[in-house]
Amino acid sequence: MRNVNSYNRIVIKVGSAVLANSNGMVNQSILAAISEDIAWLLKNDKEVLIVSSGAIALGRKKMKLSDSLTLAESQALAAHGQIELMSAWKKHLNKFSIPIGQILLTPRDTELKLSSKNAKQTVSKLIEAGCLPIINENDSTATDEIRFGDNDLLASKVAKLLGADLLIILSTVDGLYTSEEDVQIKRAGSLIKEVNKITPKIKKMAGHASQMGKGGMISKIDAAEICLKNKCAMVITSGKNKEPIRGISKRAKATWFTKK
Repeated sequence: MRNVNSYNRIVIKVGSAVLANSNGMVNQSILAAISEDIAWLLKNDKEVLIVSSGAIALGRKKMKLSDSLTLAESQALAAHGQIELMSAWKKHLNKFSIPIGQILLTPRDTELKLSSKNAKQTVSKLIEAGCLPIINENDSTATDEIRFGDNDLLASKVAKLLGADLLIILSTVDGLYTSEEDVQIKRAGSLIKEVNKITPKIKKMAGHASQMGKGGMISKIDAAEICLKNKCAMVITSGKNKEPIRGISKRAKATWFTKK
């Protein structure tokens, strides 16, 4: 079983369905546990970056819109919800005296030479100053044509840009199962413990997006493919565990993507 503590620069992606309830409220106990584990990583001299979904989900708390959102409605929810999201992170990380910095990115910020250089410099300076970067897609201005579509892909591109050696994806599931049916019943032996190469068979195992997320397991497999091509390990595990990050090394319920 792999040890999280053996990695140095770690990107942690927190999904919408982990961080927020369906009614737009923050899952306080889950965010508290994640924050405590982030403090543990920092005390162990790790460089940590957060990629946090949840702006649109949290925007629903005070803005009542239909479940089927137009692009403009999604952007409005994101504009309001991003404030709620950062306030929630600040509240919990303040308990460990961890200052935070917000970075909103679009796809071109990781792809165009000048924009990616600026994004990299900003993140590096925040880390150097002892400030935890919290990154999200700029949903309030992104359009269907230019958006990442899911923060799993954003997290993998950030990991690539910044030379991270581990991407942790905290999801509502324990990892990659052999089929979507096996996810529902958690059939014994159906959780894939380790993947060394993304094959058509692995892609076929991926299910559909959750109601609150946009990518589901499909985008996580795409993210793993990006990581493996860039010498970055990736692990998927449930963000609802008691010790969601430091407990990864002790529990069997996780899927690791690593090259042999």
